[in-house]
Order: sequence, then structure tokens, then C-alpha cells
Amino acid sequence: MKTTFTKVAVATVLAGTTLFGGVASAATKEEKKVTDRYTALKAGMTIEQVAKVIYGKDYKKQITTKGGSTVFKIDPDMSTTNQGYKTKMYRFLNEKTDMDVTGLIFMTKKKSSVYLLTQKTLTIFKESGYRESKMKLVKGKKIKTDMTEKQLDAILTGDGLGEWTSVTSVDWTPIQDKKEIEMGFAIKSLMKTYVFPTSTKELKYVNMNYDYDKKTYIVANQSSL
Repeated sequence: MKTTFTKVAVATVLAGTTLFGGVASAATKEEKKVTDRYTALKAGMTIEQVAKVIYGKDYKKQITTKGGSTVFKIDPDMSTTNQGYKTKMYRFLNEKTDMDVTGLIFMTKKKSSVYLLTQKTLTIFKESGYRESKMKLVKGKKIKTDMTEKQLDAILTGDGLGEWTSVTSVDWTPIQDKKEIEMGFAIKSLMKTYVFPTSTKELKYVNMNYDYDKKTYIVANQSSL
């Protein structure tokens, strides 16, 4: 059972990060607003609860019922059923600025009709493309796979990693069996992406995953832009 469920999990997470992963300077008021909204969205929320966070008092105008399930009126980017688990992916572009997009994945428990939030991604853009960190890679230094946040910080200017490009949170525990979670098979992950300027015109695009054992983010991969 665990193997089958994990295969479904991996496929869904990869699809979500491919669909919503992308490009995300000191935060503007609008950036802070959407970041606060992202934070307010919690794993296990129903579509109705999420709609309240996104749309406010007019949320009921944005949802409907189809096939016995509450769903958004907008078309999902993807809708599947696998091993009894139903999945819907939605993408919400900031129509006011076109500078950020929130991607959400909802799943049901096996053979249930209630969609629960299991993954969220926020990506922030700039007119030039990527939202870049104000921290710059020190000349002559190289970013390496498996570096911790502290090690990465040590080869950047300033203090900390600066502004991220995109963030993702995956948490399947609301739809998993209690026994499965107790056995250590909980599916949870945190990811974030940074774009760092360098001493040349080149940019470094860095993906980081959270290591729950080390309690820090670790560089998963990096590439030059």
C-alpha cells in the first residue's frame, strides 16, 4: 500500500512543481500581501475554506458543486483520479499586477468527495523575469549541491539569503491514513528557489529542499541563467 501511495505522491508532486514552479528585491506591498495569503493557506483546508482566503467575502461566487464535490468555477489545470485519490490543480494569477501566481493542489481521501489542500506554490515575477535576491554571489565562490543555508549564506554578500523566487509546501498528511503516518510514511516537503546575481551578468538559479533531520534547507541543484 505504501509503495502504491508513494508512487501517486511522487507523480502528483512532480506534476505540481512542473506546472507551478517558475520564476519569483525587497518585497512590494503587493508581494507582501500575496505572501501573507500564501502563509494563511494551510494543508487540509477545503476548497471552500481556501476560497475564503483568496476571494474574501465574495468567495461563494467563485465556487460550485460538481459530481458531489465543492470545486472552483475556474477550470483546473489538471484533474485526475488515481488509485481512488482524486486530484485537482488550480493556478491563480494576480490579475492586478500579473507579477505573481499561486498554484494549489487539492486531493481527496481515498473514495471521498471532499477536496483538501495538499500542496501550495507561490512564484513572484519581476518585469525583467525572475525576482532576484539582493544578496550576490561573492566573486570566485561556487554554489555546490548539498550546501546548507548557513554554508550558502557564507558565500553571499550581506546577511541571509535574501528574497526567494518561489516557495512550495507539500503536505499529504490530511489525506493519509493515521497508521501510515505513525509508521513514518508521512509525505511532507518544503522547497524554495532563489535567483542570485553574480559578479558577471550571469544569474544562479538555486533550488533548495528542507531537510527535516538537519532542520535546514539544503541546495538540491543549481544552474546558470
